Amino acid sequence: MRKIIFGLVLILLIAFPAGNILHAQDNDPGGDPDEDFTATLNVNSAFTRELPTRESEWMASIFEDERLEVVGRNIDGTWFEVRRPGRLTTIGWMKAEYLDFEFDPAQLPLTDLVTGLEGPTALESDPGFAVFLHYGVVLRYAPLRTSPAITSIPLNSTVPILARNQDGTWLQVNYRGYVGWMIAFVGSDIPDLMTIPEASDLPPLQTVGADIIPPEVQRAHIAQLRAFIEPYRDLAESLDSFWLAVDRGEIMPCDPPDDIAEYQYTRADVRELPELDRYAPQLNEAVAYLNNSVDPLQNCGVVQITAIRRARSAAINARILFDATLERLDTLEATIR
Repeated sequence: MRKIIFGLVLILLIAFPAGNILHAQDNDPGGDPDEDFTATLNVNSAFTRELPTRESEWMASIFEDERLEVVGRNIDGTWFEVRRPGRLTTIGWMKAEYLDFEFDPAQLPLTDLVTGLEGPTALESDPGFAVFLHYGVVLRYAPLRTSPAITSIPLNSTVPILARNQDGTWLQVNYRGYVGWMIAFVGSDIPDLMTIPEASDLPPLQTVGADIIPPEVQRAHIAQLRAFIEPYRDLAESLDSFWLAVDRGEIMPCDPPDDIAEYQYTRADVRELPELDRYAPQLNEAVAYLNNSVDPLQNCGVVQITAIRRARSAAINARILFDATLERLDTLEATIR
């Protein structure tokens, strides 16, 4: 396991709320009535907010392992609207990354259509379909790999679906006000996929020719991916432990690691190992999380509790993505003869 060498001192600052404020609202979860929309807090403590944004007013204090009912999601699914069990009033919004849950966020109703809007096209209502992203994905103008990119959608987002292409391999979605197309396989399964309305004026479906690539070439790509992932995966695990210690009040020295670069690949590499089109964006998303975890180490000294917890969450997300990719590489390699 790669170790981190630290040099200066981090000091933990903890801010406690003055009190709780309740947000009165009747709001029952939608979706499957048999679904258990409950979650528990996975950090020591956190605030709920009046709106799904960090800049919004505090509403209530939640503590580690406290159980909550989730009644809705925001426009990109990164915030959940919550209430305490058995209550009819919500107590505000909580970042989804601070919660442990087992339900599919796409089954939650969309209860905030405007907060965090960036693009020009606001939703007027919940379209009734959504997808939770297991990978980061590029949002494109048309349902074609060659279509220009509009923006990127990070993993763990839940995006409203507006339409699909002819066979459901592409989905038209609204991501924070940007309307475009994303590949469907990066998201959770959609049982009623073909009941989503088909878009009009679609380009013809593309056919892909099959190239015969020697197994040793594909295995070489897999080995290269592993060599890239493993040290960063170990670094993510070390950062998780480091930030947990700081969060618990330990005084820790710091010395940030070298710059962490994205995985570099070409279209020729993708022709030789088509799975790169799925794995590389996920790896680069993990690298972004890893850099977010390292950022507070760039200026050693006093670190706010919120920054510490964001850094630890980023390290955990990076490790999860690296582990998932390594597992997929093992499965892929077993199929190559």
